[in-house]
Amino acid sequence: MFAAFAPIWMITALGWGTMRFGVLTRATQQALANFTFLIAIPCVLFSSLVKVPLGELPLRPLAAVALSTLAIGLAVYLAARRLMPGPDGDRVIAAMAAAYLNAGNLGVPVALYVLKDASLIMAVLVFQTILLTPLIVGRLDASAHRLAQAGGSPPDAGPADGAVGDEGRDDGGPGGGGRGDGGAASEGAPGRRRHDRRGGSNGSGAAAGRWRRLAMLPLRTPVILGSLAGVTASAAGWLPPEWLLRPLELLGGAAVPAALFALGMSLHQTEGTAWRLPGRDVVAAVLLKVVAQPVAAYLIGRYLLHLDGPALLAVTLVAGLPTAQNTFVYASEFRASTELSRNAILFSSLLSMGTLTLILWLLGPA
Repeated sequence: MFAAFAPIWMITALGWGTMRFGVLTRATQQALANFTFLIAIPCVLFSSLVKVPLGELPLRPLAAVALSTLAIGLAVYLAARRLMPGPDGDRVIAAMAAAYLNAGNLGVPVALYVLKDASLIMAVLVFQTILLTPLIVGRLDASAHRLAQAGGSPPDAGPADGAVGDEGRDDGGPGGGGRGDGGAASEGAPGRRRHDRRGGSNGSGAAAGRWRRLAMLPLRTPVILGSLAGVTASAAGWLPPEWLLRPLELLGGAAVPAALFALGMSLHQTEGTAWRLPGRDVVAAVLLKVVAQPVAAYLIGRYLLHLDGPALLAVTLVAGLPTAQNTFVYASEFRASTELSRNAILFSSLLSMGTLTLILWLLGPA
């Protein structure tokens, strides 16, 4: 079982090493992340899903992952309303850190290399981008608007430069360019523009522009476009000819190593973001993300939805993915807690190396 994850962690470690010892640069990381997110991952999702009959899409496994995400996220948000002083946006970010999973640059490699099936991770990407993102952005936008009216600012709402999540993507792509996408896999962030704190017509215009970008998010997110195109072609019964499908498969073959390498590069801390022991809020968010959420998904899948075998393993592994780097992108955009989001991404990514391997050992084939 450990052999199944060994190549994933080795490639990730190699990416980290190239940054640690100065072999490659942040510019290289951004270029690799852009290639992975914009080209390789959409190609592999399309070329995989176009071959999957529509009736075989994993709706029950998706329901298990979605319910575990909503349960953990809502529980953390409600608890934070009692225990966490400060802006409501910080509570939303705490909920994201504990429940919003990295379905892009780690989820896709795990799905393709370990599970041998991308259909569940595709469905999770669509769920997070189209259903969760509007809820999250709505709460964050309302919180930022209240702060703007009050003239306040969260104490750690500094610039995003140099932070791990700065590479964060919308859950569909690996970390690297600060694009709204999903994620050193992320589901489409509304952009890197700061929330307008001046109020008045300028603030209203900024808010309107943000909601327009949000409404167009599925059309601007390559991983969603690739997934929807694959599902649409499958539903229509159209299989692309070999001369068209083969180049897409070759480009998609680069998705797993490129995404993992970019993830490893993003985990390297610069001098401005040196390693520090995580605080209690980070520890709680990380443990909820990589321990409580997979346990919740397992229980929902097994006892509520009656899943077993590979489907139950897939649900538990996907739910155990670390915090999406989009969490940092949203925190930066809406002036919420960037420190909590950045550290949750970093430490959940590191800890998940052990927890995902443990899940595979416990639930995988003998």
